[in-house]
Amino acid sequence: MTAVAHTSYGTLRGDGRGDVVVFRGVPYAAAPTGERRWRPTQPAPSWVGVREAVAFGPIPPQDISPERLAKRGLTMSEDCLTLNIWTPAADDSRRPVLVFLHGGGQAQGHGSAPLLDGSRLARRGDIVVVTVNFRLGVLGSLYAPDWHGAESTNLTVRDQKSALQWVREQIGAFGGDPGAITVAGQSSGAIAIAALLAGGCELFDRAILQSGGLERVRSEAAASAVAAQLGTLMRAEDPDVADILAAQRGIDSGFVPPQGPFHPCVDGDVIAEHPLVVARTRPMPAIPVLAGTTRDEWRIFDAPLGEDVFTEQYVRDRAQALAGETHDADVVVATYRADRQSLRDVAGAMVTDYHFTAPTEQFVRAHAAHGNAVFRYELQWPSPRAELGACHDSCLPLLFGNLEAAPSLAGTDEAARHMSDVVQDLWLEFTRGGDPWERYDRVGGSTMLLGSECRVAREHRAEQLALWERRYPAYG
Repeated sequence: MTAVAHTSYGTLRGDGRGDVVVFRGVPYAAAPTGERRWRPTQPAPSWVGVREAVAFGPIPPQDISPERLAKRGLTMSEDCLTLNIWTPAADDSRRPVLVFLHGGGQAQGHGSAPLLDGSRLARRGDIVVVTVNFRLGVLGSLYAPDWHGAESTNLTVRDQKSALQWVREQIGAFGGDPGAITVAGQSSGAIAIAALLAGGCELFDRAILQSGGLERVRSEAAASAVAAQLGTLMRAEDPDVADILAAQRGIDSGFVPPQGPFHPCVDGDVIAEHPLVVARTRPMPAIPVLAGTTRDEWRIFDAPLGEDVFTEQYVRDRAQALAGETHDADVVVATYRADRQSLRDVAGAMVTDYHFTAPTEQFVRAHAAHGNAVFRYELQWPSPRAELGACHDSCLPLLFGNLEAAPSLAGTDEAARHMSDVVQDLWLEFTRGGDPWERYDRVGGSTMLLGSECRVAREHRAEQLALWERRYPAYG
């Protein structure tokens, strides 16, 4: 099998030992090191001869122990702006392309995680799959234009745009169609896509948003407050990566509501306005969007808390923290208790809707109102661990088919494999340009419920989602 690709930067040799060719550690930008640390993404340098692309590149600096890095066979470095490509063949075919932006609160994760191995998806769908590394944490999200200049903001999003530009220009060398690119993202990856859409980015042709906490795009004030925290925590005048990560660990990340201190911010440049405001007030790029959440997103974050934590007062306090002055906390709790038995379930469901489901629904509703094709879903497939339910991250093994990489999220039995096949086929239909199910067009509109039974529902939990209508910048 041909495992050589000729890009405008030089020739790459990938790993062609199986029925899918893999190009690992492909540089899409110059290393953001030295004077480029706080600078916008710069073009990758060209090379002479054949460059080997058979090993993953270093992962971005993040809070992970050396022992864990060694156990996983990983290295970590600021020189991390690489991507990985899985393709049935590096030929002249024009296959649909799926570019995936990982989650992790824009502070954790990497495109070479076993969970995100694109082999099964590329093989099943005859598509090209791309995963991306980008700057994370303080190195990618610090809002300090007075320190590093106006172009030092939202470096993570700048990296992601550069990666998408590279894919648009180069993917034809890998058997992909540069005119049929779908960008998909989960969690903070989905938030980034919402920000890109709000900024008018036209580097992709379809978009998939999975479990995005879209209300967590930060204001300038919130981002400035994080920078101020960092300033008090940083001890070294000329910090190295270890110094930066040590200071980063001291920044309060919040819990309920989630603070998202490393998520994108409204900087007036890369992100001129909150995505929920943009979606409501003016058209974004007129592309199809598939978006949704899992039924029990927040359960995985509540799992470490003991049962004794979930008292009546605790649940009411959580409702008040979420609702602010816009609602009576007792009304919020009563609405969620109507169809839930345990206080733990009530507490988790409120955050799931506030942080994930309601802002996603509002974002896609506005996009549909401008005449765009929108497909909304809720993943209801439960974890083998009953306490987790259909939790955050459970969509990942189902989409990529790598069930064994995270057995506690979706299971590994025959039923889980069938669920994975269903999810893959629906996402692939969308990636190929089709309609995977009935379009969503209004509040309470068509939502695909993905579980042991897959069906389209209407008015799905409309009463609960309506509670948060005026809680976000789009309605504030």
